[in-house]
Amino acid sequence: MSDYINNQINDQDLVVAIKLNDQAAFKILYYRYFKNLIRFAWYRLHCTETSHDLVQDVFYKIWSKREQLNPTKSIKAYLYKMLGNMIINHIALSSNKTFSLETIQEEENTDNQNNIDAMIDIRTAIDNLPDKLRLVYTLSRIEGFKYEEIAEICGVSVKAVEKRMTQTLLRLRKIFAE
Repeated sequence: MSDYINNQINDQDLVVAIKLNDQAAFKILYYRYFKNLIRFAWYRLHCTETSHDLVQDVFYKIWSKREQLNPTKSIKAYLYKMLGNMIINHIALSSNKTFSLETIQEEENTDNQNNIDAMIDIRTAIDNLPDKLRLVYTLSRIEGFKYEEIAEICGVSVKAVEKRMTQTLLRLRKIFAE
């Protein structure tokens, strides 16, 4: 129990404890990943409330199906993969994919119109990428994952991640060169 208090337990041991119905281990997992998952979801959805709802659903499903967790697999990758799938499902079921300038201003807390315009241009370019390219870009450039971690999250090879990142950067360069 002292490992839990000191937060020095690794993810694999957390998963083992969660499988044994340890609520303290689940709480550590929750606080370890919650904020980063919210950021990941918000970047794709541009809606704080929906991002929170989807992340809460992810953790609910983790707890509900805790017996099925595999301690030998990365729980971090599993969380991001599950959230990514939930985001894709949410977008597919939602007819409202737009966001307002007021929302951006509120979330970014910026007064500089040039910065807002640049942010909109960048976000629009990224949002118009195919899902697979957008996901790889977001995980790499926004969330700071290594290519190996992205490969695990996406269920593809490291070479596929490298190829997707190359395609993404080429597309973005072409858009901003115009």
